[in-house]
Amino acid sequence: MPDHKALKSAKSVALKYLAYRARSIMELVQYLGKKAHTSSTIQETIKYLENLNYLDDRHFAMEWSRTRIEGKKFGKERMRHELSAKGVASHIIETTLNTLYDANPEKDLALACASKKLATLHGLESKKKARRLAHYLQRRGFSSDIIYETLKISATNLEGE
Repeated sequence: MPDHKALKSAKSVALKYLAYRARSIMELVQYLGKKAHTSSTIQETIKYLENLNYLDDRHFAMEWSRTRIEGKKFGKERMRHELSAKGVASHIIETTLNTLYDANPEKDLALACASKKLATLHGLESKKKARRLAHYLQRRGFSSDIIYETLKISATNLEGE
């Protein structure tokens, strides 16, 4: 059992860290570890914050993904990678992504990204445009199937200028 002063300090540091944005449990554990708190203090702090509903990986995954999908139009693979890197369990990731991509189909997101990117690619030959657009969509986390379909739909914009 950690001493009262160390626990109070860890809780204070954790609450300040959570004030900026929601965090995953792993993010908070790593942050508190960098601040030289003992593992028992960290575990007590995590339990305390979970009991207050300030720390919840399901809620974090949903909110993080929603803002990234709606704001930046990221594909499923990119979101899966980001959530995994933040220590979210795979079953939570899959549930979250299925829920959000039902409401925001990847095809629609990819087309929105493609039309925005095509506006910056004027003056290039169509093969070069297609290659750059495909790489752009790949970096955004879209699967090769989605990229291929998007390129087919965007073909008239790739050729015309």
